[in-house]
Amino acid sequence: MPDFEPVKKKTTRRKQTVAQSLFPCKTDSVGEIVRKIVFLAAIVVLIAATFCIIYFYFIRSDNINKEMEEVKNMRGESNGSVISIPMHITNDEGHTEQRNVEILEEYAELYEKNSDMVGWIEMYPWIGYPVVQAKDNDFYLKHNFYQQPTANGTIFADYEVPITADSTPANTIIYGHNLITRNMFEPLSYFRTQGFDFMKENYRLNFDTIYEKNEYLIYAVFLTNTTEEYGEVFNYQNCVSFGSKSEFDPFVAECLDRSFYYTGIDLRYGDELLTLSTCDFSMFSDMRLVVAARKVRDDESSILDPETFIDNRGNDENGNVKRKM
Repeated sequence: MPDFEPVKKKTTRRKQTVAQSLFPCKTDSVGEIVRKIVFLAAIVVLIAATFCIIYFYFIRSDNINKEMEEVKNMRGESNGSVISIPMHITNDEGHTEQRNVEILEEYAELYEKNSDMVGWIEMYPWIGYPVVQAKDNDFYLKHNFYQQPTANGTIFADYEVPITADSTPANTIIYGHNLITRNMFEPLSYFRTQGFDFMKENYRLNFDTIYEKNEYLIYAVFLTNTTEEYGEVFNYQNCVSFGSKSEFDPFVAECLDRSFYYTGIDLRYGDELLTLSTCDFSMFSDMRLVVAARKVRDDESSILDPETFIDNRGNDENGNVKRKM
């Protein structure tokens, strides 16, 4: 009698809904639950990353651009004319008095909006912003030109030596955020990322105070760390004034020694210096990219021959820039 094999019944899987296929159910195995949780977490991360990209590159950038466009529209015609305005002046004894002071007319409306306004920094066409100065270096890290709270901050000058109609710091240090939206001082990073050609095309800066127009020539561009964990710390931010030539020379020497480029500009005690500072994230956190410049003297031209510039960047075996920090 032939063997009889019973016909195996076909098992039919119950069709899952979309929700059941995505979210853990009671009938799922442990492995299936873990798989779904990992998948859902990945979706959440993807959505969050997409939102951040949209926010930073479109919404936030658009907001900053609109705000800066509004500010720039308040800048008047650059014709050198002056206007007398009432200003509260604090004397050496700490007493404040009101007197009329002449300022450049093109900055009168900006000063009226914010009396912390002290000047305008420009590296055409990359940078063009008002510069403010407060009683500390903290406020404008998280406030805009209108003194409204914002993580973007605004461009500000070091507080230690006030910029007035009668005097300016021996070394005016100006700080600005390096924003992912490519605003504020982010273009300074082009001296590093775009290299020698960018340096040769952008060696001049303008920093007008509200009292006078000024032009500067870049003599150094360098990276420096701010913590001893990564090596020697160059406290350039403490050098806003020089009591003697013996204080001036070491500062300039440090800048030149660290610089990516050599532009051949001579420096001497008594020159007015300008130092632009922003964060840099190319190597590790807590680094600063610094652009140092000297004011054009009355008896010299602001036109240099870029072909005489020297690229000082030393490269290691992997082609990475290797400089003192």
